[in-house]
Amino acid sequence: MLLRVFARRRDVPSPEGATRDGRASLSAIPGEVVLLSKVFDGLTVIELADRRNQMVGKIMSDAGARVIQIEPTRGSPGRYVGPFVNDVEDPNKSLDYWWFNTGKESVCIDITRLPGQQMLRRLIASADVFVESTKPGTLAALGLDYASVAPSNSKLIYASLTDFGQTGPWAQLEMNDPAHLALGGQMGVGGYSDPKETPIGGQGRQAYNAASVMMAHSITVALWDRMTTDLGQYVDVAIHDCCAICTERPVSYWLWYNQPSVRQTGQHAGPTYAPPIQVQAADGRHMNARFNFPPNVWPKMLGWMKELGVAGDLEDEKYNDAPTRQAAAAVGGPVDVAMKALLAKVPAQEAFEKAQSFGLTWGVIRAPEENLGISHFAERGFWRDVEHEEIGKTVPYPRGFYKSDGLDVSPDGRAPHLGEHTRAVLTKELGIDATQVELLAQTGVVR
Repeated sequence: MLLRVFARRRDVPSPEGATRDGRASLSAIPGEVVLLSKVFDGLTVIELADRRNQMVGKIMSDAGARVIQIEPTRGSPGRYVGPFVNDVEDPNKSLDYWWFNTGKESVCIDITRLPGQQMLRRLIASADVFVESTKPGTLAALGLDYASVAPSNSKLIYASLTDFGQTGPWAQLEMNDPAHLALGGQMGVGGYSDPKETPIGGQGRQAYNAASVMMAHSITVALWDRMTTDLGQYVDVAIHDCCAICTERPVSYWLWYNQPSVRQTGQHAGPTYAPPIQVQAADGRHMNARFNFPPNVWPKMLGWMKELGVAGDLEDEKYNDAPTRQAAAAVGGPVDVAMKALLAKVPAQEAFEKAQSFGLTWGVIRAPEENLGISHFAERGFWRDVEHEEIGKTVPYPRGFYKSDGLDVSPDGRAPHLGEHTRAVLTKELGIDATQVELLAQTGVVR
């Protein structure tokens, strides 16, 4: 099915009058309706760089927006997060920064100084979206809060990401990612089934990422609303709120049944323990495999067990009854014992492919780097090679957050080098004389 997305917006052309890949601007006529090849084609996003909000800009950049990242002159904090290429710390060679900032532009401005504030205010005045994640009150003190900039751009979507929102008793508190996972509930339901084991928080700044995804959704809704109202709005997203609603079933069980959930190894948390699903295959690898087979799968699975000589008495007609078969799949039951014996004779990948052919959602547990060589990803077009001329090679990146026949979502290029676009943006966007830009650089206002 071809996904067709239309948008209506005012004309804010890029310096070259085109999007990054050379297509015409989204709309040459204010209010014109056009067919897009990417969701956010033609939109300009100003992102005030921070590790907490950088996923927002990545999502929008990969989906077609022009994202101008405003960094301090030393660079975004994300540039100093390892690992680095060849293990040498370099603000342009952080693999973490590369992933979160594909396709963006880098403009280094010291916004703590008046000239920097003025330049940022002018950039915001012609943008569609402004994304920031400073502590509440920070930008108001610089004259860059929503109330200060909205009068010059009534169509602006101004999105703020904070720990606990702009108001309330916790508004001034500051949290890191693990603390958000703990307070938000994810850590309480993440980890191993043994209650003596320490809870586990997801790695890779999952609290920040969850909040960034929620913010991207919120911005999208605001942009959709703007298509009919021609007005922007303020978007206030709290990381804690996002974490609290991302715990899935545990919140529902608690609210509806007053039942706490327990952690379960490799599975969703729930109020009762489910049978373990990690099983070791013949090659020593582990799989996630459930043994409650539906009626259409049971004959196929029984045939496989007979083929490998592990069926035992499971050919008895009583196992054609679904409840009987499910009870036998409990730990130590006949189905459980037979299936573990079967997997002990079959390599994990072979077992996965066989189960997949039966329509079962089994999976091999792999280290992240092993996925680069999996043929399924290649056949699905999951990877996109991005040129990194600074290291003389291309690097495979995941293509996008979803796959669509009608809309491409993938990185348009590498992450920017520190201050790579400062001069071009200031001269072309703001009309600042090149000599003046050099003077600003010499005085440390820009880089």
